[in-house]
Amino acid sequence: MFAHTNSPLVSVVILNWNGGDYLRRCVKSVLETDYPRNLIEVIIVDNGSTDSSAKSVKKMYQQVKLIENKKNLGFCVGNNVGIKNASGDLIILLNNDTIVDNAWIKEILKKANDPKVGIVGCRLYFPESKVIQTIGFSFKFLGYIETIGSGEEDNGQFNSVDDVDYVCGASLAIKKEVIAKIGLLDTKFYAFGEDIDLCYRARKAGYRVTTSNAVVYHYGSLSWNRLPFQKEYLVSRNSLYLIIEYYPPRALLRYMLFPIRSFKVDWGRFLRRETVLQRITMPSENAKLKRTLVAFKTVLLRTAFFFVTLLVVMMSKTKSSDSDPSEHVKNPHWKHTGISRRQF
Repeated sequence: MFAHTNSPLVSVVILNWNGGDYLRRCVKSVLETDYPRNLIEVIIVDNGSTDSSAKSVKKMYQQVKLIENKKNLGFCVGNNVGIKNASGDLIILLNNDTIVDNAWIKEILKKANDPKVGIVGCRLYFPESKVIQTIGFSFKFLGYIETIGSGEEDNGQFNSVDDVDYVCGASLAIKKEVIAKIGLLDTKFYAFGEDIDLCYRARKAGYRVTTSNAVVYHYGSLSWNRLPFQKEYLVSRNSLYLIIEYYPPRALLRYMLFPIRSFKVDWGRFLRRETVLQRITMPSENAKLKRTLVAFKTVLLRTAFFFVTLLVVMMSKTKSSDSDPSEHVKNPHWKHTGISRRQF
């Protein structure tokens, strides 16, 4: 489809769980996008909300397609429900706590029109600013992930960034043809890490993963801020899932050092006042101190969860998925690919 037109049908899948007014603002910004309205399909997948946010938005915007799950199925299953019901040639997964720039779809299509590109990410900014959350990610030694541009004000210094190792699932565009080839989100992740896995499978299948100049303002972890310990557990567990899944067994012992490496990098950034929270320009010293304390607690909490989860996962030796096999394609082993392990 992309070979024949620059204006394909675009499906925007917005997963919602008690999104409140954030969901309304998100949908409003999508529908006001500078792109033909008849070529935008908005699908809200409601994961068992109790605040009636999805129903109220549906009542406000009749053209929105609403799918209601009876309970919270998690990020992966919820988005898969939306993908299965999407008609677009390009499918964009969008968090409900985002506000999109007027030209975001056009900017995504500038990259997506390349037949070699399978997944396109966006420039995620903190709300009402040009301070970057991320424009993409790169893999470093021992599986450590570096966030490109985080905490910096965007003054064009990253305009040359194109291909990345993976992009954030908060605003991720993927071609339908790619999904047909590599499968849906892997539901064993539940939430966090599934975007890494999806991008890896796309690259393994021969597609490029790129960032773009599409701007999306992201409040960040609106739902998960209510469940901080579950969030840290999932982030830690899923990081280990990825390492265990993709690295050869003989190398797993080395990667017991992953939490140590993570702590070393995080602690070094904290001491240099380079964490995202510390680098954001704050209006007052009290707010700056509060951000610093939160950053400190985050470093310690993340490290503790990594170690605990590492012991649990290694002891259980679990490599099997608890998901429906039809939901995803089994991830290939790293040693069968042409992608360097050091890229992960």
